[in-house]
Amino acid sequence: MNPPEEDFAARRLRLSAQIARQRSEFSEAYTRLEKPIRYTEYSLRGFGFLRSNPWIFAAVPAAVTIIKTLWGGTPKKKKSLSESQPLKTQPTAPELTGLKKTVVTWAGHGWRLFQLYRRVRSYFP
Repeated sequence: MNPPEEDFAARRLRLSAQIARQRSEFSEAYTRLEKPIRYTEYSLRGFGFLRSNPWIFAAVPAAVTIIKTLWGGTPKKKKSLSESQPLKTQPTAPELTGLKKTVVTWAGHGWRLFQLYRRVRSYFP
């Protein structure tokens, strides 16, 4: 492996360069390995925060509803006849509108959030 004419100083330089290269490779690999662990830790901290502050689950939907009400007060652009959707050939259930649609939407979000909470609650003390 070592050439016979290589002296001690040259071998020492070659080995120190090899060690430096391996150290840089190791630090890059550690950084790549650390990222998913760090993101997982941040998400668990976020769930812990939400668990210790349940008022957020009441405040955020209320704020969204208020913003939607204020935003919905602006006049909407009317579609022309050519831009309207094509006629439906199959009979479907009537579309939900207004408060009923909002309640059904938020109930679905709440149910999915509850299912997520049931999965991750064992991670928190």
